[in-house]
Amino acid sequence: MKHTRILLVAMLLFIALMPLTAVPPETKPTDAGYKLVAEPFVGTSVRLQGMGGAGLGVKGYHDSFLFNPANLAGSGFKLSLPSITVTAYNPIKILKSGAIEAFEKGDDAAMISGAQKLLGVITKGYGDFLTTDLSTMFTLGGFGLSIQAQERLMTHKPGSDLTGTNLIAQVTAAATLGYGLNIRVVPKVLDIDVGVSVQAVYKAYLEGQSASSISNMFGDDDVDPGALFLSQTPLMAGWAVPISIGANFNFPYGLSLSAVARNINGTYTMATYASANDWAGEIMGSPFDDSYPANDPAVLEEWEMETEFGLDFGFTWAPAFLGNIIKPTIAIDVVDVLAMGGKQGEALSRAFLEQTRLGASVRLLSLFDVRYGINMGYQSIGVGFDLLVFHIDAAYYTREYGKDIGDKPIDALSLRFSIGSR
Repeated sequence: MKHTRILLVAMLLFIALMPLTAVPPETKPTDAGYKLVAEPFVGTSVRLQGMGGAGLGVKGYHDSFLFNPANLAGSGFKLSLPSITVTAYNPIKILKSGAIEAFEKGDDAAMISGAQKLLGVITKGYGDFLTTDLSTMFTLGGFGLSIQAQERLMTHKPGSDLTGTNLIAQVTAAATLGYGLNIRVVPKVLDIDVGVSVQAVYKAYLEGQSASSISNMFGDDDVDPGALFLSQTPLMAGWAVPISIGANFNFPYGLSLSAVARNINGTYTMATYASANDWAGEIMGSPFDDSYPANDPAVLEEWEMETEFGLDFGFTWAPAFLGNIIKPTIAIDVVDVLAMGGKQGEALSRAFLEQTRLGASVRLLSLFDVRYGINMGYQSIGVGFDLLVFHIDAAYYTREYGKDIGDKPIDALSLRFSIGSR
């Protein structure tokens, strides 16, 4: 009887404490809606997007080493002061939806109408909504250093219900240090560029927010929605130190073959925090807003997030026989070659099409760049303009977010403004 009473008391205590136990939210890449957070970090390159994503062996640009560290060999001095890149997705659909005209009216009814039209552009499945990149880069004597920050607003719509659209905000900071050198194997016949880069990345993303969850925060006039959001929205954050190794085999007439092993050691050490305030309290020593008490525990769970290792190959032809008048470049890359392993016949042909990137660019008078590319069968165009130390790049392209080509293509428009080396 005594043991029965002890067991009964223990059960009652367990039931009483259950509501106080913090349960981690379903926000991992394996959970519905969060697949995109596991993508390896790659800052937006307007130049590459205009060329269909191809350009492993294209040298001479400040960000070339971020895609192939071997491009640092003989790179010389380059300095790009803080640049900004803004990418809007579904730009044509947004213009046609009438959302912008509704927002311009400014009244409450128009703002609600504009928001509904904007959400109506988002279709079922995964996608992106808006991305902003900030970066600064420096190269000298074979060494390269890059500091990047990116804000990415992703979307996930499980069905056709407009209010079921989830927005996931992610912020990433990365510092990349690389070194490259050139090895002359056969003079005037073959030389090899080799390079390695190490990247320290910190990634943080918030639990997805739907239209209903956002409206609930604004439903009470006595509650500050910003303070409520910071104190109750779970945040997932962690770090990784991926490594990339690259090589260029350079031949006469501007021909080169490239190989890059990227995202080695790309596993993130992650933690799930009860809220953004709790993350700030743990990491920075004080919360963003102290209107609400800190959650206990602040850290709900510690876990690991794996990102995919990649092996890419590229072919580049960049002849220099016309000097600075006209500089043409043709690039063909095959990315994620390992993804084609074990496939045969039609499946192999389809995989090859999905993994192949084709790009071409022409630089005129060292002032203008005109670019064209094909990525997974989708065409892209890009332009670049240099005026002394000011540079503007633009690209219009399409990304595939579905399982197969044609499932869910989303068009995007990227604009980049920078000062310093191109």
